[in-house]
Amino acid sequence: MPKLKRDNIAIIVAVVLILAYIIFQFYSVSHVELETQTATLTTVYDKIDAVAVAVRDESVINTSASGVTVPCLADGDKARVKGNVAMTFSSADAAEKYSQYSDIQEELRYYENLESMTVGQVANVETLDSEIGNRADEYIRTVSRKNVGGVAQRSADLNESILRRQMLIGENVDLMSTIQDLRQKSQKLGVSKPDGYITTDKSGVFSSYTDGYENTIGYDNAESMSVKDVKSALKKFDSPSTDKKKHLGKLVTSYKWYFMCVVPSESVKNLDDGYSVDVALKGSADQVIKMTIVSGANPAASEKETALILKSSTMNAKLATIRKEEIEIRINSKEGIKVPASALHVENGKKGVYALISSQVRFREVEVIYSDEDYVLLDYIPDNNKGIRLYDKIITQGKGLSDGKVYT
Repeated sequence: MPKLKRDNIAIIVAVVLILAYIIFQFYSVSHVELETQTATLTTVYDKIDAVAVAVRDESVINTSASGVTVPCLADGDKARVKGNVAMTFSSADAAEKYSQYSDIQEELRYYENLESMTVGQVANVETLDSEIGNRADEYIRTVSRKNVGGVAQRSADLNESILRRQMLIGENVDLMSTIQDLRQKSQKLGVSKPDGYITTDKSGVFSSYTDGYENTIGYDNAESMSVKDVKSALKKFDSPSTDKKKHLGKLVTSYKWYFMCVVPSESVKNLDDGYSVDVALKGSADQVIKMTIVSGANPAASEKETALILKSSTMNAKLATIRKEEIEIRINSKEGIKVPASALHVENGKKGVYALISSQVRFREVEVIYSDEDYVLLDYIPDNNKGIRLYDKIITQGKGLSDGKVYT
C-alpha cells in the first residue's frame, strides 16, 4: 500500500478543517437559540442630559484656632440663631472622654426610661407585635439604604419594643443591673464638659462636608447667569480645592438653591420658564429632585446654547453636599413595555413582536409610542386581545419566526 506524502496529508487536514469551519458557520447561522425577555411595564422619559453646578446660600464654619473642635450637630440638623454648632476641647483625649461620657449618659437615660415603664402603659400583646413588625421593617429598609446614622436609632427602637413585650408577658427583664453598671462607668469616668462652644449668628441646615467652593459663585447672581458665566463656573470645579482644610463644616442658610447648566437651545423648545421638571442625579439612581425652571427656556432664535437655571426649595443632608453633577432633566414620562428594537417585526403588513407561549410562537400586534437607537417602548392596552400581555416571553433573538411555529 503506497504511503501518502507529508504534503498531501497536510493538504487533506487543511481541507477537513476548512469544511468543518464552513459546516459550523452554516449551523450557527441556521440554528440560532431563542432569546426572550419578560414583558413588564417600564417608564421612560424625554430627557435632557447636562453637567450642572449647584449654587446654595451657604457659609463656612471654621475650626477653633487651638485645640480640637467637634460638631454639635449631625448632617441635616437645623442650626438656630445664637445656637451651638460645635464644641471646643483642649486636646483629642478631652474630646474622646466627653464623647464616652455623653454616650453613657444617653444609654443610661434610655434604660432608666424603659425601667420606669409599667405594664399598664401598653394596650396588649397584639399591639406590640404589630409595632415590632413595623420597626423590624424600618430597620431592614434603613440598612438597605446604607443609612449609617439611622441604623442605630432603628435598632434601638426595635430593641425597646421587644423589651416592652417581654415586660408585658411577665418575663424577667433585669434592667436594674444594666443601669447600675452604666452609673458606675459614669462615676468612674467623671463629669466631662467642653471647654467652649462655637455659635452661629444664622439659622440653617448643618453639613460637615465642605469642598472649598462655597463662595465661588455669588448666590444672589444665580438667576441671571449667562452661558459664558455658567461655562466659566463649571471649569472652576474640575480640580479639588485646598481651602477646606480649616473648615469644620458649613451652614446652608436658605432652602432655596439652584442648578445651573448649559444645554442646546433645541432641547428646550417644548419648555417654558416657570415649568416644573424632575431632575435625576446620574450618580444616584434613586435621587430625583422636583425643580422649577427659572430662566433659559426661552432663548433667542440666534442662540445655539442656553443657560438653563433650575430652582429647588428642598434641602437635606445629601443635597447640601452636591456640587458639580451629571444630571438628567426629565420632561415627559411614558409608560409601556420596553424591548430591543430588533424584536420588532412585520407580519401581514402589521407591526408586532413574537412571544413564546408554551413552546409556540405567537404574533402580538403593537404600537410604538417611543423609540431610540437601541430600544422601543410599546403601548400596553390590557383589553387588546391581539396585543402584548404582561409577562409574555417576548422573543428578542431567533430565526425563521412565524405565528404558530412550534419550538421544542
